Amino acid sequence: MNSKVSMMKSLVVAVVLAAGVSGLARADDGSMGRFGDSYAYFNSQVIDKSPSAWHQANPRGLSERQLEALSSEALGNDFQRPSFDKAPSTWRQANPHGLSERQLQALSSQ
Repeated sequence: MNSKVSMMKSLVVAVVLAAGVSGLARADDGSMGRFGDSYAYFNSQVIDKSPSAWHQANPRGLSERQLEALSSEALGNDFQRPSFDKAPSTWRQANPHGLSERQLQALSSQ
């Protein structure tokens, strides 16, 4: 008797799970359009297949140099050495030994 009840419970749980899963699969139709199937909505839209204004102005697209400038590796191809100004700053020329102890204490109390 106990095994019949256990088997019946397992069968009911399996049927409920199967119904729930099939309901979920049917509910997600990807509806992004108005009240219905997304494919029908997007396939009904008018598509302008004429060349864009940019493509008319640039019929051959971007040059290799322009593409390199837009790519993330463009900085790796810049072989110009950086230049550093090694001349002392005007502050350093006015204060060759840095701040005095009194000035540092005044700055630390702020």
